[in-house]
Amino acid sequence: MIIMQGALIFLILGIMFVVFSVFAEDYYFSRKLKAIESSFQVLSKQDMSKISNASKSILAFEEQKLRFIICDEDFTPVYVTTKRNNVISVKTKIKSKIINKKEKYPVNQIKTKNLNNKILGRGIITQKEHSYYVYVEELKPNTKIHFSYYNLFFAVIVVLTALVGMIVSIIISNRICRPIKQFEEKTREAADNNYSIDISEKQKFKELSELARSFNKMMAKIREQINSLEREIQRKTNSENLRRQFVNNVSHEMKTPLAIISNQVEMLELLHDEEKKREYCQSIIEETDNMAEMINDMIMVYSIQSDEENMTVSCSDINELVEFTCRDYDKLIEAKKFSIHEQYPEECTAWVNEKFFTQAVSNYLTNAIKHCSEEGNIFVRVFSLDDFIRVEVENEGSHIDGQRKNNIWDMFYQGNDAYTLNGQKGSGLGLYLVKSIVELHHGRYGFENTDRGVMFYIELPKTYSEI
Repeated sequence: MIIMQGALIFLILGIMFVVFSVFAEDYYFSRKLKAIESSFQVLSKQDMSKISNASKSILAFEEQKLRFIICDEDFTPVYVTTKRNNVISVKTKIKSKIINKKEKYPVNQIKTKNLNNKILGRGIITQKEHSYYVYVEELKPNTKIHFSYYNLFFAVIVVLTALVGMIVSIIISNRICRPIKQFEEKTREAADNNYSIDISEKQKFKELSELARSFNKMMAKIREQINSLEREIQRKTNSENLRRQFVNNVSHEMKTPLAIISNQVEMLELLHDEEKKREYCQSIIEETDNMAEMINDMIMVYSIQSDEENMTVSCSDINELVEFTCRDYDKLIEAKKFSIHEQYPEECTAWVNEKFFTQAVSNYLTNAIKHCSEEGNIFVRVFSLDDFIRVEVENEGSHIDGQRKNNIWDMFYQGNDAYTLNGQKGSGLGLYLVKSIVELHHGRYGFENTDRGVMFYIELPKTYSEI
């Protein structure tokens, strides 16, 4: 193990030395070139007419051993990096580095070069209709890399060598004792009620592989039994919550109509006007009918929610179901002096629960009748699309404004009675029922304001999917 580890470390050190020898110098020059390009970008964002020797941005780059010569279009110095113990004529520098080579200066960009191990950059910055020549060079060019880069590379080599040595030691030790440790850890986790664990069956020894296979089978059976118990507990919890919610909703929503009926019955004993008595009796009958409708709708909601997991579907003729539902409303439509117009495709089938689907269509029709204008028209259309069937129920009447469009699908939302043109009150559960039924079928629902009134629609997938 020691010989293998030592040989591997020496191999890695040799590779590192080759990499260092080949790429270190290029790495150094690339860093310098990027520093020159960065300095030009920083200068471009500053006001060149106000740049000074105290500019922090230039000082930061000068600390990286860069020298700057900047002059305007008249070749008057704007900024020059001073060099200690080496006074050089600025004019001579500008003439030799800028004036004699001004054709090499690109506009609003910098052109860098690495000639004879000397790094430099030339560029022109244009600001406020003025041009500034920028010359940047390495302060102390030489053919060898600065010692700081040597230190950086060797520090990286030392760290990598240490890391590789540690990794190799861990790998070698794990190859010997990993199977035993794995069994110990997994067994301890299982004892702490963590049953979502498995052991790799690809072991070096046949006996350990068989043991791992038996352990995984045992864990799989335990997980299956736990999941089954959790589903049963969740189902019973949901049923209990639905029962409580149903009781609470019934008791809450029945308070108002019962209070109205109680008050009107008390008033009947005090009234002697027969006309008033008939009005109160009619009001009691209407409230009783509303209570019956509300109870039926709430029972339907409870049925849908409680049967969600066990809902059965069948491939049904949608045209037949919609047409059959429309016939139930013929007498009411005739009594209201409405006209119904139906449109069906030649063939349209889909996987639906017929009871729930017809209930959704019936609720749309009831809603259309309640809100249809006097002697208006109701339109029922069925479309067979590629993957969906679409049922539309449209009535002539007022549009649904923005204040109500987000609330009409809520449970017990009845809105403003003034919007009900025919004076009929609802339970506030009709559209909520449609929403629940469509979601149970993994479909879409909604409405659109049209030129004639309002159109409600249902889109259900044609293919069967597990509920």
